[in-house]
Amino acid sequence: MRALAASQAIWHRIKRPATWGAVLLFGLVWGLARWAMGFPSRSPEDYLTPFLWALLFLTVTPVPWQWTGNDAPLVQPWRGLLQALPWNAAWVLALLLLFGGNPRGMPGLGPGPGMNRGPGRGMRMAPPEDRPWLPLHPRLILLAITNLSICILLGWILADKERAEAREREARQAAAQAQAQALQAQMNPHVLFNALSGLTELVREDPEAAERALVNLADLLRGLLDHGAKASIPLSLERGLVEQYLALEQVRLGRRLQVDWRWDRALEAVAVPPLLLQPLVENAIKHGVAPSRAGGEVRIQLQASGGNLELEVANTGLGLKEQSPEGVGVRNLRERLALLGLPPDAFTLVRDEGWTRARIRLPLPGGLP
Repeated sequence: MRALAASQAIWHRIKRPATWGAVLLFGLVWGLARWAMGFPSRSPEDYLTPFLWALLFLTVTPVPWQWTGNDAPLVQPWRGLLQALPWNAAWVLALLLLFGGNPRGMPGLGPGPGMNRGPGRGMRMAPPEDRPWLPLHPRLILLAITNLSICILLGWILADKERAEAREREARQAAAQAQAQALQAQMNPHVLFNALSGLTELVREDPEAAERALVNLADLLRGLLDHGAKASIPLSLERGLVEQYLALEQVRLGRRLQVDWRWDRALEAVAVPPLLLQPLVENAIKHGVAPSRAGGEVRIQLQASGGNLELEVANTGLGLKEQSPEGVGVRNLRERLALLGLPPDAFTLVRDEGWTRARIRLPLPGGLP
């Protein structure tokens, strides 16, 4: 972990609700323990110091174990120990000296040798002339050693715990990405099968059209293989793939297929998971336009609305059949969107005023998973 990442990790710990819950619990338990032992707090710093110590313990102690100077999450034990000693000693001694004039609020400091009770006060230090051979009070030194040991051990435990959590997150993300890529790969033979099924009728009726369609099919499959290996592509490339597929179907359906693009070109640079539109357009043609003798229209729309990116494929022709099972393309698309962490309503498929509308709603850049 580099210096910038280490500082970001501190800020992340500070924002974490669990950190503040632990700080609150430690401070309350410490205050109750002091009260039960007969050491009442008499100043604001007596109340605040235990909370400050707990916050520092939980947020800054892992840093020397994570400061590797590279992308590794944890240093070697010997290096971590060498880094943790000066790092924790600096802030532990600074805080002890800062509150040394009023030790009542310091965790672990109670009455002992060299500590006297003053009238109307808590504990106070014995005069320095009583111990000229020692610049710091022995209990301060003992307290510093105790806190330093706790810091080193706690820092290693927290750093190792965060490393394990990071590896678990990476494993989940890798598994989700592998599954999504497998679903994308599944689309290739599915598209090929449907396209070949549609072209068989052209071979005898119009050989020249069949030849043109096969050329378009080769271009389409080349694009599918290229896009299927990527995690995301700009919408301009997604549109290009759909245009190749429409060119293939146009040869087969002719005038029965009408296409209307309502496409916001300003959004074409936005990156999205590949193969979002193609299965929707294929579904619209296969189940809506192609079975209808009169054919139909496919309307493809891209727009920004309410902080979201909306992709819609609408078609006329035959409508949705009630209780009909979803095809491979639509079911595949739903699973991929779920793997991206999007809610179930990110994809909707409805019949509205003679149109079958398939709509995908994604967060605009900055919110994409």
